[in-house]
Amino acid sequence: MRKDRPEEPNDTPSKDLLRSRNLTLHKLHVFCTIAKFNSVTRAAEYLNIAQPAVTAHLRSLEKSLGVKLVRKAGRNIELTHAGRRTLAWAKETIQRSSDMFLDLADIKKGLIGRTRIASSMVAGTYKLSETIIAFKKEFPSARISVSMASPYLATESVLLGDCDFGITLVDHNRDTSRLEIELLWREPLYLVAAIESRLVGDVAYIDELGTLPLITPPKGQMARELIDEVLRAAGVVRTNSVLAFGHPEPILNAIRADVGAGFVFKSALPRDPEASGLRLVDTPELEIAMPLFLVYDKKTVFSAPQIQLMDRIRQSFAEPA
Repeated sequence: MRKDRPEEPNDTPSKDLLRSRNLTLHKLHVFCTIAKFNSVTRAAEYLNIAQPAVTAHLRSLEKSLGVKLVRKAGRNIELTHAGRRTLAWAKETIQRSSDMFLDLADIKKGLIGRTRIASSMVAGTYKLSETIIAFKKEFPSARISVSMASPYLATESVLLGDCDFGITLVDHNRDTSRLEIELLWREPLYLVAAIESRLVGDVAYIDELGTLPLITPPKGQMARELIDEVLRAAGVVRTNSVLAFGHPEPILNAIRADVGAGFVFKSALPRDPEASGLRLVDTPELEIAMPLFLVYDKKTVFSAPQIQLMDRIRQSFAEPA
């Protein structure tokens, strides 16, 4: 009786694998250059290679993918629908590959590696910066850059791969379906006045907030939208903004000068407000808190040091200030 032999592995490469062997980074780079100039001729001039070679790379790429990537558009060319999809994928692939080579170079040098963070202004100026500085002192070879931007731009930089992750508010006008969105904390905003101000007492009720001169963020910033929305929900029809600044420091300076009172993020307040000429005003009928999120692309594979840094950031924001 013949025993069943174990099935031998099939060493024949699949069609998909055979196709992928032709998808070199160089060909993707050539294709991205063609798309940039909408011209094979100008792409060849820019790359300083012969035009027939550029055409050959394009045809080889189309053959591997089984689709037409470009079509004639007058004297130039334009991308097909498949070409536009391929371009987005090609750019991401080239960026990821570049990041990998940079990480490998850092490993060779004994460095922890690069981490690029997009942050909203308040988080990046105060709590996050303290965490980053402490992490850098503990790991001197860590290479970290923090860029501060609006929530929309911070989210955009994460989606484009320009930053590894973001610490920011979430702009719901942007498609965030590709992102992992993790709530870090809800930062309260406190009503603050000059320590000797007669504009407002130690307690402010809703009827008083309607006429109280306020130093606010400019219209269009999410912090301003949140303040206006909470005040409207409490019955204040219109925020009495007498001066607007895009950063907490000039807002605090204007409050000290008694130009008006203002709602200020907790992390932006000095450790001893009274010693800094400020007074916290109780608002028993009103609570304002801004949710802050850790956001990153669901497909991102983080290095061990990046995971460690993210955990340190989570711990920092979880701790009471």
